[in-house]
Amino acid sequence: MATCQKGEKALDYNDGRIDLETVVIKDEISRCESIDELRENIFPRIKSQQEQWSKKINEIIEESGLTKSKFASICNVSRVTVNKWCKGAIPKNREMFLKIGMAAGYQLEKMNQLLQRYGRYPELYSKSLEDCVCIFVLTQEYGEETLNKYNYILNKIKENIIRSNQAEQNDITTELFDIKLSDIKNEEGLEKFIVDNTTIFENAYNKFYAYVKMHIRINYQGFGGSVFELAEGQGWSSSLRQCISAINQRKWYPTRNKIISIGLHLSMDHEQIDEMLELAHMEALCAKNIFESVIMFILDDADLNNMLDNESEEYDPDELCIYAREVLEQLELPEIDSFISELPEMDEDEG
Repeated sequence: MATCQKGEKALDYNDGRIDLETVVIKDEISRCESIDELRENIFPRIKSQQEQWSKKINEIIEESGLTKSKFASICNVSRVTVNKWCKGAIPKNREMFLKIGMAAGYQLEKMNQLLQRYGRYPELYSKSLEDCVCIFVLTQEYGEETLNKYNYILNKIKENIIRSNQAEQNDITTELFDIKLSDIKNEEGLEKFIVDNTTIFENAYNKFYAYVKMHIRINYQGFGGSVFELAEGQGWSSSLRQCISAINQRKWYPTRNKIISIGLHLSMDHEQIDEMLELAHMEALCAKNIFESVIMFILDDADLNNMLDNESEEYDPDELCIYAREVLEQLELPEIDSFISELPEMDEDEG
C-alpha cells in the first residue's frame, strides 16, 4: 500500500541509496519476542544515530558563532538541554528541529536536510500552514530574530484566519504552490496568500481528520457515541483531549508523539499509525529511533496477540494502551514521562 512505499522512501538518506540497515532493523524488531530481547539486540545498533546527532549539533553551534547559552536562549530551551544535545540526546519532536535550524540561520535546503537526515522527519511541506510560514521566514534575512518572527507571524495568522465557507477550491500541485509561495516578498503578502488559499490548507488537513474519525467509528462504535465519550471512558489526559478537540475543529496537525499516542488510544496497528503519520506529512515510525523502535515492538506484539481485533468478543479498547504503558515503564527514555502520562493505568483489582 502507499504507506509502505512512503516508509521505504523515508529510508533514502544516503545519496539516493536505500538504507538497508534500517530495513534489517525494522524486520528484526518485528521478530523480537520480549522487551529484553529488543533492548539487547536492537538498542545497541541504534546508538549510531545519537553519535551522528552529537557531531552535527556541535558543528551547528560552532558554525553559528554563538555560545551554547545564546543558542539555548534563541531556541527557548535551557543550557542543560543544549548540553544534552551535544552529548547525543536527540530532540523530542520535529518542532524542536525547526527551532534549531532557524537558530542556526539555515535556509530551505539545509533545513530539509536537518529534518530528514538527523530528525527522521519529512521535509517542509508548503500546504501545511506551519511549514508554509517556516518556508517564508527562511527566505527572509531575519538573522537571530528568525524564530521569533516565525512564532509571531504564525500566531498572528492563526488568531486572525477565518475558516473558509467558500466553494471548494481547485487544488494545485505542490510544485506550483511552492513557486507561488517563493514569489512572496513580505509579511502582508504572506498573510494574503494564506487567506486566499485557506481551503487548500484545510483540504490537506481534512484527509488526516477523516482518517482519525474513521478509526473512532470502526473501533469504538460500541463503546461510546462520540470521541468525547471515548476520552471520558478511557480517562484521557487533558492535553490529549485538547488535541482531539483541535482535530474535531479541523485545526492544525498534532505533534508526532501526540499522533502516535492517538494511534495507541484508537487501537491502530503498525501500518495504520504509519498511514496517519503520512497524512500529517511525517515519516513512518523510524526503526533507528529507540523510542519509536519500542512503539514498533509494542504494535507488532499486540497484533500477534490479537489485541487489535475489534471483532473479537474479548476486544478491550484500553488493552493496547495498558500494554504499552507496561512495556514503556520498564525503560528509561527521554520521551517516556510525558508520553506515559497519557496512557491509562491498569486497575489495581485487575493487576
